[in-house]
Amino acid sequence: MLEPDDSALLLQLGDTASGVSGWTGFLRSVAARFQTNAATLFLSRAYWTWDHGHAPPPSPDAAHDVPIPQLFAGLRPSRVYSGEELHDRALAQEAVWLGAENRALALKCHNGPACLLLRRDSGVFRAADTARLASYAPHLAQALDLWHRMHAAEIQRHRAEELARRIGVGRLVLDMRKAEILDMDAVAANLLAESGRDASSLIGAAQAYTAPAVVLLPAGLDMLILPDRSAAHCVTAYVRHINAPLPDPALIAAALGISRAEARLARALGEGASLIDAAAQLGLTVETARNYSKRIYARTGLRGQAALVRHMWCSTLSLGR
Repeated sequence: MLEPDDSALLLQLGDTASGVSGWTGFLRSVAARFQTNAATLFLSRAYWTWDHGHAPPPSPDAAHDVPIPQLFAGLRPSRVYSGEELHDRALAQEAVWLGAENRALALKCHNGPACLLLRRDSGVFRAADTARLASYAPHLAQALDLWHRMHAAEIQRHRAEELARRIGVGRLVLDMRKAEILDMDAVAANLLAESGRDASSLIGAAQAYTAPAVVLLPAGLDMLILPDRSAAHCVTAYVRHINAPLPDPALIAAALGISRAEARLARALGEGASLIDAAAQLGLTVETARNYSKRIYARTGLRGQAALVRHMWCSTLSLGR
């Protein structure tokens, strides 16, 4: 059962689950608490480890991406297993690192099985150690579930930021009454920095509008202004660079099934150049450029430059920048 001196470890577990600290530090504390030489936490697709006899990895809190060993996958949740029990269940390659003085706490999480493994190079585990380790089961399982949810949310946030970056759209929340910016994502900050604009100047541009509007800003930016239904006196603004380029010709060639030379012409046409101007930009004769364009339309099934421009900007091809 838990004792008063376990409170510090449980507080650290809470910090670890919420991302304040890493799992390696928690494992080091667990190893110190049970006087073991190593502690390893296995999840369904990753593990962390702390070993007193080995130098920590370059990124100690980075998870090793490997499936959970088979012997841990079928353990009964909340039970503590001895080294002998683990050795009997282990495959040949797993038996190498399993000895008599191991204890494994089996856990059941929403994301699959998990296991905390402790290794002691000398001495023995007492019955009290086993009982105390078992008492950690509900707290550790809950912490792992919380960590999984927060980790998944963080991954989703990074994916959303990457999509916004590829689309080239940044988001801001403006408080029109206080004339201040309440929130701004990284894409908006980068767009404003590249254009040399002060973010506070967007408030002046937005104050003239009480209904949804699109405002053309200097330095090739435009801004969509929408009322923010979640807060009075606030608007949500989306900024985008009007002159964002299309992807490299290599990606265009692969996406449309055309040659690199044809892709370079398609890119120039997609960015608004006429056939004559595109030929001059690429050092082609007008006749060669016309032949390339005919092959582009034949291979893609598109009818003319307008259809090509629409396809290149409205399809997922534009996200490849």
